[in-house]
Amino acid sequence: MTAELNICVLGDGFVTGVGDRDMRGWAGRLMLHTVQTLGPINFYNLGVPGENSVEIAARIGELSSRLPAGADNRLILSFGVDDTFMLDGKTMCSNQESVEALKQMLIQTKPHYKMLMVGPVPVYEPQRNNRIKRLDSLFHDLCVKARVPYIRLFPALTDDIDYRRDLVKNGKTYPSAIGYQKIFDLILNDRSWWFN
Repeated sequence: MTAELNICVLGDGFVTGVGDRDMRGWAGRLMLHTVQTLGPINFYNLGVPGENSVEIAARIGELSSRLPAGADNRLILSFGVDDTFMLDGKTMCSNQESVEALKQMLIQTKPHYKMLMVGPVPVYEPQRNNRIKRLDSLFHDLCVKARVPYIRLFPALTDDIDYRRDLVKNGKTYPSAIGYQKIFDLILNDRSWWFN
């Protein structure tokens, strides 16, 4: 690679690796593997636990100083689970708000960076998973229309007994290192991952 390689991961607590005692999550594992494969990179983990799509979209300005013009700049988006949390009888974001937030992020970033989106993961709560599954489909459809690669995690992890067991042991929302390793493996082996 001739240009300096910069990778930002913008998202939520799954990006930062909440629940992982090693504090690497899937993003840290992915970047470590990338360094081992390609050599030095600039990696920026811009995950904030508890943030929904609208709040993450409001932080889009954090990218410009980390992804300077002329470099090989890459952006991974990953969020959505927090949108589906119920508070006072309604979700933190409606599906319409979530999709609009993602749409605006794509409009603002796609012309400038090589992009990829990693979809939301299941939790250990059937009703909430129904909401996550619907949001995952909406995000996927929007990314397909925008020609942004989308890595779906929800179907594989929903049917993964070991992942579900890991959720139970770790509080039912965030996985431990075991679950994050599974997420990492799914991303790494997806044809959309840049450095296969």
